[in-house]
Amino acid sequence: MGTLHISDRKDLQAALETLRAGDCVEVESFAAVAANAKGLLAAAVKIAEHGADFVSLCEGIDTRNDPNGVFFSLCRALNALDRASDREKQLDGIERAKEDGKYRGRKPIEVDGELFESVAALWQDGQISAREAMARLELKPNTFYRRIKEREEQKMKGIRQTERALRAEVKAAEKKSKKELDDLKKQVRAEARSVKKAAEPAPELHHVEKEIRKGRERAEAEHLDNYKQLKKDVEAETKALKKLLKEG
Repeated sequence: MGTLHISDRKDLQAALETLRAGDCVEVESFAAVAANAKGLLAAAVKIAEHGADFVSLCEGIDTRNDPNGVFFSLCRALNALDRASDREKQLDGIERAKEDGKYRGRKPIEVDGELFESVAALWQDGQISAREAMARLELKPNTFYRRIKEREEQKMKGIRQTERALRAEVKAAEKKSKKELDDLKKQVRAEARSVKKAAEPAPELHHVEKEIRKGRERAEAEHLDNYKQLKKDVEAETKALKKLLKEG
């Protein structure tokens, strides 16, 4: 723990790099650390974040004698209020610019696509730290991680598009296969009907067979009638012959 005597804002910036809890930042007056109230509030908040004390000799401020931290609490509240006011003014300005058709948004930071891909791949593989990746790309943390998120979203979008394309191809192939199968079934049924029809006798043959069958039946009936008549004739002649023999 030690006391750091600050004479200007440049010294303060250097001191904040090495400031530790328990240290004390001492200035001759508020003007040594800030050009206006906004700068003073921001500097006081940074000193408080490091757990250090603040002494301004001209204004009689000494947070070492402020066990309740009233000065730093007041600085934090006023700094937050000031930032909220700035943000509100910025949003109002954007809305007015949009209404006037003048707002185009912040110009995106240009980054070489191939360089970003290679550095992002090294970082995701654990070969370099995020800090080193940001340094190589000359990007701030917010921009770096936003670009990483956009990169992953773009990859996922590409994967989803590929999946949809594959599903469409599979569906088309299934539809084509089903149609080909239905066509094949129709062809097989048609061929089966043709074979069955070819195996059936023609109508003319049915008629001829029927006439032949009728002719054969008539011939058999006539033969049977002739046989019966012949039998009767033989029996009659036999009977007549026996009668003649008997009379003689």
